[in-house]
Amino acid sequence: MGIVGLVTFLTRLPGGCRAINIVDEIRKSEKKEPLVVIDLLTIICSLSGPIDENIYGCRNQFAWTYASNFCDRLIEAGARLVFFIDGKLQEGKYKRWIQRQEKVYAECLKKLDNIPVEFKGKHRGQIQGNVTKHSFISALVTAARKKGVLITSYDVECDLEVATFAKKHDALAVITGDSDYLIYEGKWRVWSSSDFDLDTMRTFEWDKEVLRKALNLEWSQMPFFAAIAGNDRFKNRPSRMCTFYQVAQRVKELNLKLGITRIGIELYEKIFGRRDENQRNSFEDAVSLYDLNYTIKKPLVPQEMRHFPNYAICILRNIPSSIRLPCLDLREEDYSQYALQLYRRQVGMLFRHRPIVYGQMLTSQVFIKTSHHNPYKIIAATPIYPPSGVKVPLPEELYTLDTEVSSSMVMTKLRLLCWLVSDTLTVDQIFYIHPNYLLDVLTLYFLVESNLLDVVTADIILITIHDCLTNVIERRIPLHRPRKPNVTTCFLYVNFYALMYFSAEIVGLRKELDSYFLSKFDGVYFNAIVDQLRYDYVQMESTMHSLSNLRIYAKFGQPAEADGGGAEPSAIPKCLGTKAEGEPATKTAKMK
Repeated sequence: MGIVGLVTFLTRLPGGCRAINIVDEIRKSEKKEPLVVIDLLTIICSLSGPIDENIYGCRNQFAWTYASNFCDRLIEAGARLVFFIDGKLQEGKYKRWIQRQEKVYAECLKKLDNIPVEFKGKHRGQIQGNVTKHSFISALVTAARKKGVLITSYDVECDLEVATFAKKHDALAVITGDSDYLIYEGKWRVWSSSDFDLDTMRTFEWDKEVLRKALNLEWSQMPFFAAIAGNDRFKNRPSRMCTFYQVAQRVKELNLKLGITRIGIELYEKIFGRRDENQRNSFEDAVSLYDLNYTIKKPLVPQEMRHFPNYAICILRNIPSSIRLPCLDLREEDYSQYALQLYRRQVGMLFRHRPIVYGQMLTSQVFIKTSHHNPYKIIAATPIYPPSGVKVPLPEELYTLDTEVSSSMVMTKLRLLCWLVSDTLTVDQIFYIHPNYLLDVLTLYFLVESNLLDVVTADIILITIHDCLTNVIERRIPLHRPRKPNVTTCFLYVNFYALMYFSAEIVGLRKELDSYFLSKFDGVYFNAIVDQLRYDYVQMESTMHSLSNLRIYAKFGQPAEADGGGAEPSAIPKCLGTKAEGEPATKTAKMK
């Protein structure tokens, strides 16, 4: 992200890049409580375990451990943490975002198709980026809310808001992997999230002052340098400016300065050798990306809605959201349509109280890849409304900050969650399910009813979840070459679990999201046990005995037999209760 090649250029400059220990740098700071600002999405790859575990569907049960450990070590060193995350995709990035998602989709399918080949190299089955990382993102978002401050950006680029905040509040450093931060003026330092190592807390510091001096530019000239060199908003560098030095030289020759130089068509022609009003507008946007003196006339999201879940805000404010199903092959199954049906129900629930105007159809904009051959695009999703018998509170009631009012609506929220999953699901069926298992069971229910998953495979996923919750799985498990059908099952589960997580968020179960609903699924472990258990009926019967009360999905298929019932029902709904205490681990599922 940012200016391609700029970090590599900086590392070759004397003093441009140096190794640091973040904890040591915080402790050495003369500030009383040094502020560290974190560009949340750029740190995810460094907080999600070994990258060669990704192709299994990740080891999601460790997400909270990594996220909380990261925050705790910074806080213990004395830092105050503020996290920023994008609340929406800025319109100027739509085209490039679509191109990037298409590239990610193609690369993921290639990885899956070449599993035997991929597992011969040193880095087996790597999948780069955040494509499989919903559980790690949600864990870090939760940690950010609990251990620091989380700010969601809507009106301007997240980068711009981060840089402005860091300068205004005299931050010690910004942790990011985006080279755009080398262009912003400010005394704060830039610590690379791309090179961060959680075990050692070491990374590299990028010195933006060394960069500026090497280019012999003033800070007010750096935005023009970045825009001409090519950033996320504009990539049209003139062929005669092959090096960053040549770009900087042209900026000096024309004396281009932010806030002073007017970007007219004549100036654009002088820089790029042609007249193009559309490109001129894009160039102007690319320069303004670094203007820290911006003003917002009318916020996109009113203050009274800022505490709403971002997923709900996008639907309510008609901000295009996105449905992404990384590593699922749309040639094999119409996964997007199942996800879209779930999204339409979410929209219908939130639109329930909107007045219907004759001749107008209420819709919600969403990015989606509808088939293998169709690229990502924005479609207008029509709502599926809940039946009249399902009570739907107003959004301000669902997302109230009043804990007493929120607690009084838990049963209403659970009924809404059941309806979002299926017309065949009722609160009675989930009444005794412990909240640690609830979203997993609902995900399995949805997938089995939709014929995307068979009951036996659902049972093995449930065993995996149980073994994750009871801590019988060791951190280090040998990585054996998986089979593509099993890998596809893993990605099917984690992708639709993410959609179920959003459903819980939509109905207002924020407390439960933070306490119980972070993903627990271990893809490496599932791949290690699935083929053995699938045909070992005796072992399956024994293992499933204590989990039989969770198998509400079994009515849609031929269940694996299990004698005896589940645990004795508690006096109060388990799905509203407290965390489970040391439930017995399954004996044979444990791996050394």
